[in-house]
Amino acid sequence: MKDVGVQKRKDIAGCNESKLTFAPQSGNAPDPRLVEFVRLLARHAARRWYEQANKEQGSKRS
Repeated sequence: MKDVGVQKRKDIAGCNESKLTFAPQSGNAPDPRLVEFVRLLARHAARRWYEQANKEQGSKRS
């Protein structure tokens, strides 16, 4: 019974996480985890900028 729970956790963890790599695939390529992190930060910054621009635009109209 205990082994079934461990196997389920391993399956769940494997679905959501990419393989851990210690070096880029090629000598010149950036770490794909870093690239994804930068994309996440850029989306977050763009969303905040857009919300702020909308808030300022709304206050100018009133």
